[in-house]
Amino acid sequence: MRVTWHDDLTRPSASTGFNVVERKGVGHPDSLADLVAEEFSRRYSLHGLDRFGFVPNHWVDKVALIGAEAEVTFGGYTIHKPVTAYLFGKVTRSVGSERLPIEDLFTAAVEEVLGKVVGSDILQHLRTVGENTAGVATDHPASFYRPTSDEKRRVPGEDALANDTAFCSAYAPADPLDALAIDVENHANGVCFREGLDGLGADIKVMLARAADVLEVTACLPVRPEAVGSHREYTALVREAYDRLDSFVTQHPTVRLCPWLTRLSVNTKDRGRSAYLAPFGTSLGKGDCGLVGRGNKANGVISASGGAGVEALAGKNPVHHTGKLYTLAAARLADRIHAKLGVPNEVVLVSRNGDPLEDPSFVGVRLERRGTRHDHGGIEELAAATLAELPLLSERLLELSPIDRFRDPSLVLEV
Repeated sequence: MRVTWHDDLTRPSASTGFNVVERKGVGHPDSLADLVAEEFSRRYSLHGLDRFGFVPNHWVDKVALIGAEAEVTFGGYTIHKPVTAYLFGKVTRSVGSERLPIEDLFTAAVEEVLGKVVGSDILQHLRTVGENTAGVATDHPASFYRPTSDEKRRVPGEDALANDTAFCSAYAPADPLDALAIDVENHANGVCFREGLDGLGADIKVMLARAADVLEVTACLPVRPEAVGSHREYTALVREAYDRLDSFVTQHPTVRLCPWLTRLSVNTKDRGRSAYLAPFGTSLGKGDCGLVGRGNKANGVISASGGAGVEALAGKNPVHHTGKLYTLAAARLADRIHAKLGVPNEVVLVSRNGDPLEDPSFVGVRLERRGTRHDHGGIEELAAATLAELPLLSERLLELSPIDRFRDPSLVLEV
């Protein structure tokens, strides 16, 4: 395996330059769409493994959640049109003569995610629709989406082929703002923070913008309309949430270690009688929509620095889709290079459709300092070892709950 490398990586330090990092919370419509796609893919894959011994081909990274049409006031809301969850993509319908329960698995995935994240109330205002576009084409054998019962494809082995032409990237170590954004959102959606704040929703967004040693923290905190009977009650709840969040941010180890002047803003759109009221605690309950790929990247944030591709992981086949596997493999490799050499770096992996999965067409590494020949050899060994572990990565993806992975993106990188 040939690794192309350069020594020109420059990244902002904790007190110079600038950086911007966003974290969409677990109840954000885009996050929910990602979670639904991943949960369906996981359930579908495990069903195939259990029934037939292999993962039937599927590709559902276009799940869409269409928000409810609602009237919202202090003290309550009325839903005029329910939330609609759409399954878009190619899904194997049957193996031999046995039909796969695609619609049932999708409904179960939607109810699992929405029920756990935003609560069971939303399930009374929900419908699901499937649009399956799987067919037969000349770039795959007919058995690709119409396998017989004696197919032997399993979690990828040495003969697995890449199912897309794509580039995927990652960097290490994480920027201090990356960890801070994840921790702030997880904390605000945690049990301890919400004690006494029963009306707070899960559709929390965190935006961090640092210029030199000044850090601006902006958080959007939704409130369930039935929990506050007036604007005064809403203001009191948001003020208490602000005080708790401000205390958490200022006491966070990252903030205490860095020379930052930190300022927190919450619900900045609130002016006059305006209020962020959201049925079910998510803007999905008042007409906003969620789409796979618009949420957080594999590392749990959306960052203005560090290499980033456009690949959406959620819903992609965990067996051979490089948009998922190479993104996570790049993250593993970047972490390992940093652990071995102590050097900040970026990794890029490129796949070509039909090539052997374990042999990318391009592996690129950028280092912050000039590397030695010994460094280069070590990086090639790490790259080969990481790509050899793709089957273990696929298994890891099927083991973990997507919600657990959302809260701690590092879980999937453990071997």
